[in-house]
Parts: sequence; structure tokens; C-alpha cells
Amino acid sequence: MDATTGSGPLHGLDDIDWSGLAPRGGEIPGLLRDIAGGGTAERGVDDAVAALFDLVRFPAPAYTAAPRVADFLVSIACHPDTPADWRSRPLSLLLELLAPAATTLVPQRLDDALWRDEAAWAAGSDVDKVRDQYRTWVQEAPDEQHYRRMRVRLDTAARDGGPELLQAELAVYDTVLARAADLLTLLDGRDNRRGIDPPAEWACYVLAFLPGAAAEVYPALLRRIGRPADLSGGSSGSSDDPVSAEVFALGMLAPADDPAATVALAHEMAAGHLYNSFTAAVAMVQIHGEKAPQECFTRIANGRRARPGYRGLFGDAWPHCGETPPESLGFLALGRAGGRGVSERLGVLPAALAEAEGATLAAVAGAALEMVLGPRSAVEDAVDPSADLDEDTLKVLWELAELPERTWESAGLGETVAAWGLPEGRDEFRAFAGVDGSGSEDGDDGGTDAAEGAQGTAAPGSAGPRQAPQPGGLLGRLFGGGR
Repeated sequence: MDATTGSGPLHGLDDIDWSGLAPRGGEIPGLLRDIAGGGTAERGVDDAVAALFDLVRFPAPAYTAAPRVADFLVSIACHPDTPADWRSRPLSLLLELLAPAATTLVPQRLDDALWRDEAAWAAGSDVDKVRDQYRTWVQEAPDEQHYRRMRVRLDTAARDGGPELLQAELAVYDTVLARAADLLTLLDGRDNRRGIDPPAEWACYVLAFLPGAAAEVYPALLRRIGRPADLSGGSSGSSDDPVSAEVFALGMLAPADDPAATVALAHEMAAGHLYNSFTAAVAMVQIHGEKAPQECFTRIANGRRARPGYRGLFGDAWPHCGETPPESLGFLALGRAGGRGVSERLGVLPAALAEAEGATLAAVAGAALEMVLGPRSAVEDAVDPSADLDEDTLKVLWELAELPERTWESAGLGETVAAWGLPEGRDEFRAFAGVDGSGSEDGDDGGTDAAEGAQGTAAPGSAGPRQAPQPGGLLGRLFGGGR
């Protein structure tokens, strides 16, 4: 492959002043050559992808080069000379550059027009005023998704070169948006759709986070989703069979007023494929929110009892974006259902917490508290320990109280729960929730809910049974023990 001249995927690579574009930018061309492969490669593609990610990951200073890097990654992935089993590597890095803070992108779809206005304001304003305004927006955020987004913006703006990093994030989006048609070509062809890690799957993950390309992308997704099954046996394993990530992407992009998407997902739910049926139910909720059919919520709830569990069901179709596991992102996305989906989200919550860490864990905890206590911006007083809290609230508190101390500290959960007037210290929070002070430091598998824990049921894989709540605690009021 002629990588840097003619029609190669790296044509023009050496025409860019990479060193002037970003700190350590001079290392980028060599890494892109290694990712593209060929006789000049100095390292394996996986090592090159990891090294380039470490260099340009958001919000590292070299992320200012990410828009140009993203363009070459698309070219590498889509070039006909790139082996099909190689294409997922550049696409995986592309996803990390495009969605560096995936928890800010669900449940509501990104409004890229407002994003452009915000970016233009940040670029043209005094940096101190930008930081002050973001602090205000963090404090006044009407919901947790806005809070997460403004918190990321504030943390970025507070860095040296913060405004440039904010501009680069939008530039990555626009770069990939301009290449949506190229990425769509990866949905076709048997080689792109087969295997454990098919390029079509990764292309769908990337396309799902391009709401600006929705009108172009979701009709292409509909070509395979919801088609009647061929019972003749002649098309088993056909390249026309839907990739589960296509169902996920359709839920992220399809408009609520297009009956074709709704009908296609309804057929997919009834097609008998466990993973695609579950993904279609979640996608229907993403599109219709509180107006989704009850069957969607029933199928989501049934996922708890399925052999793969929520971790396997979300993991089959949803992406692992950075430190955000698929089940955590799925839990946040189900917030689209508002008050209608509380019961189902409570079922998903243990799995969403089990694999999450750091900022993702704090995001899940914040979304769970918002679900039962309302937005943090509306909290005025500390929660009264004698208050008669409802069952859903108590279940959320129990799940948070059971998180190990190391997890609590690494995610800064004290700050999160304190925003709702709850005790900031883990021991005080556990006492408030009525959890025995000797709680296990081992995590569970996310499959045991609050009721089971309060009754001392051992979670599969845990060190032993959970302790029953102390009489008089919140869980004691829910499961017995007096008020």
C-alpha cells in the first residue's frame, strides 16, 4: 500500500506541521503509519493505537491534533487495501476521540447547533469569564445530564489551553460528521460484518454519536433491522442479518415521528434473538421515552433473569467508551423514559454500578439519586433521617451504601451524595441507610437488588451474605424493624 502518496489513506500526512499543531505532535505521523500497516510499520497495530491514544486522548494537551488524526483514522478504516480484520482498531480509537465523555451524550441526544454556539462563545470570550460562567452552569444545571456536560466543560476550560481543547472536541465531531458517508460503506460486505470484532459494529458505534448525520444514517440502518426472518434456511448467517450495534445506533439516531423505525424495532423485538430483542426494546425507549410501549419495559425487566444478565445484554450491542462500561451507559440512556422507567432502571442499577469506576460511577450514582430525589439543583435542605422515604429511594440508597470503600473514595461519591443533602462520609451514609458498619469490601456482580441484600441473601461471587439493616434505619423501615 502506498500510504502517503497517491490514493493511500495517509496521503498528505507529511504536509501537516504536527509539531506546531500539538505538543509531541512530531510523534503522530509515525504512529499513524504503524496503524495503517505496510512494510514501513515499526510496531504492531494494537501497540500503535494504544500509544496514539495515550498521546492525544481528551483532555491531554495534544488533543488539539485530534481532528486531523480523526480524519486519517477514517481513511485508514475505509481504505479498500486495509484488511477487514484490521479496521476495527482505528475505529476504536476514533470512537474515543469522538465521544471522550460518553456519559454526557445520553439520555437526550446532543444538540450540535447549541454546541456550536457555546463553542463560539467560549472561543471569543475572556477565559476567566468562561470559567466563571461554566461554574454557574454547573450549579444551576436542571438535570444530571446537563450537570455532567457542564462539569466536563468546566474541568476542560480550567486547564491551560482549555478553550483550544473545547474547540478541538467540536472539530473532531465535525471532521467525523463530514466522513459519515465513508463510514456507512463499512456496513456493507461480508468481511465487514463477520467475526468477533467486525468493522460494521465499530462503524455503528461511531455513527451513533453523530446526530448531525441522523437523516443520512438511520435510513441505512433500517435496511436490515426488522426484516422478516427467512425460514428457508438459505440465509443463515447472511451478511444481511443485522449487527446488534445497528439496533443500538438506530435507537440513538431515529426520530420519534418515523413509523418505519418503530415498526422495524417491533419486528426485531419479536424475532426471537435474545440480544437483539433486548437491544431493540432499549432502542424503542430511547426513541419514544415515556411513550414507549409497555412491552419494551417488560422485555428490559426480563433481562435481569436472562442468562447473560444486563452486563452481557448491553455488552453485546452497546460500546465501551473509555472508562464507561456498556451497562452504565445503558442505565443513563434509560433515563429517557423519565418516571415511567424507574422500576426497570432500578433493576439495571446494580449492574451499572458493579463495573463502573471514577467519574462514570459518580455519573451513575447521580442519575440514580436524581431518579428518586429529583434534580440536585432543587435540593434545599439535608434529607431528614426520620423522613418516610419511598421504596425506590431506599433501594438506591442501599445500592450506594454497599459500594466498597475504595470505590467510594476513587469516585468521590461523598461529593455526589452530599449534593442531595445526604451524609458525605461513607460510614455516616451507611449508618443513615441502616447498613451494618462491617459491610464487605468485596463488590458483587450487580445481580442482587436491595430487597435481597436486606434479607441477607448472598450475591453470586460475593464473600458472603449481606448484613441485615439495623432496626430503625431506612432499610429497616422498608423491610421490617419498626420506625
